[in-house]
Formats: sequence, structure tokens, C-alpha cells
Amino acid sequence: MIGLIAAQTLKNSVKDKIFWLIVSLILVFAVVPFFSSFSMRQVQEVSITMSLTLNSTILLFLAVFGGVATVWRDIERKYVYTVLGNPVSRTSFIIGRFAGFAVIMLILMLLNIVFSFIVIKISAAMYESNLPVLWGNILTAFCFQYLKYLLVMAFGFLFSSFSTSFFVPFFATVAVYIAGNASQGIYEYVLQKAAADYSAFFEIAVKGVYYVLPNFSGLDFVANATYALDIASTDVIFSLCYFLIYFILTFALTLIIFNKRDFT
Repeated sequence: MIGLIAAQTLKNSVKDKIFWLIVSLILVFAVVPFFSSFSMRQVQEVSITMSLTLNSTILLFLAVFGGVATVWRDIERKYVYTVLGNPVSRTSFIIGRFAGFAVIMLILMLLNIVFSFIVIKISAAMYESNLPVLWGNILTAFCFQYLKYLLVMAFGFLFSSFSTSFFVPFFATVAVYIAGNASQGIYEYVLQKAAADYSAFFEIAVKGVYYVLPNFSGLDFVANATYALDIASTDVIFSLCYFLIYFILTFALTLIIFNKRDFT
């Protein structure tokens, strides 16, 4: 049943104009070599950064679109009542919806990887860099960007599981995304200044918020891909474990809330 719901999600997405608007952003890859050529002897590095940034943008739109709009529209259009009226559990419905969009994001990310490899090759040939192109690092950065936006989409599902409005889960998901990207820098800054400028209570509060919010910096390997920096296996394992723990907790909470929601 989960597979059927996931397949239906894929089919519905293909018919959606917003989905195709997001997919059309892939065309921007064509201009990456052109804009990279304006950089100061860092054509290769800029092309890698631009490719990963474009992939990040596309996955972000899909994560918000999939995590917020899908569940909200199902409830708004009463589709969820039809589905749950059949012998389908609420858990299967949520997992199927999420799996469908996870597959869509995976397919688009794979396309982004193909286009990125092409434009990086072209850009690297335009001006020879002192740094090698470490394709393994680039692929690692792409994969962890995918995991990052799976987590963002999980938050979208979480907020949509109890909200009756589109705007609450939308802005809440965007807020989590912004906070998750900024949390590491703010945390380090506060710790450096805490002894002189802040009280012990404030330091404890900041630490508490830091450990509750997702830390997307731990899933960011863009610098390693761009500047050919070594990626330690321990960093990969730690980041993967961090994602799995945070994702499982977030999605489990989503299922608990959605199963208890009253649709009458």
C-alpha cells in the first residue's frame, strides 16, 4: 500500500505546474560555465560551488513543496478522507507520501549530478586550476545535500501533520531551514563571548536551543568539494549517524501526531 501511495504521489507531481517550474531550474546549469569564466582564476572552483548551490536550491524548493504543500492539499481537498476511508493506515499514508517525494528528489538530484559533471568538466578546461577535481568529494557533497533536504522535508511533514493552515507549516519549515544553517555559527560565537558578555543561564539556553535545532552545517561538504579538501571517514560516519537519529525522531513524532489528529 505504501508503494501505491508513493506511485500516486509521483503521478500527481508530474501533473503539477509548480513541480515543472522547479524542474525548469535545471536549465540554469547551462550558464554555469559562462558565469564561472568571470571569476578571478577560480573558474573550476566557482563552477563546483555554483553547481552545488543550484542543486541545493532545487532540492530546497522540492522539500518545501513536498513537505508542506502535498499534505496540506490532501487535507484541504478532502483527498485524505477518501484514502483513509479505505483499508489504509495513517502511517502508510504519510510514509507513502514522503517516499514518493523522496524518490522525486533523488531522480532530480541524479540529473543535477550528471549536468554538474558536464559543466565542471567544461569549466575546468577553460582555465587550469592548481587544485584537482575530486569527483568523490563532489559526489559526497551532493549526497549529503540530499539527506539535508530529506530532513527539511521531514520537518515540513511534521508541521503539516497538526496545522490546518498552509502558511504555518510553510514559514515554520523555512524558519527551521534558516536556523539550522545558522545554528553552528551562532553557537560558536556565543561560546567565545559567553565568559565576558553573557550570563551562565544565557549560555545554557543557547546550548539547549543548539541541541534541539538541526545542525545542517554537519551535512555540508561543499568546501571539501570545491577546494579538494580531504573528507575523513569519521566525519562521514558522524554526519550520517546524526542525520539518521534526527530524521527518525522527527518522522516518528510526525507519525504520532498525524495518527492522533481528528479529521471529523
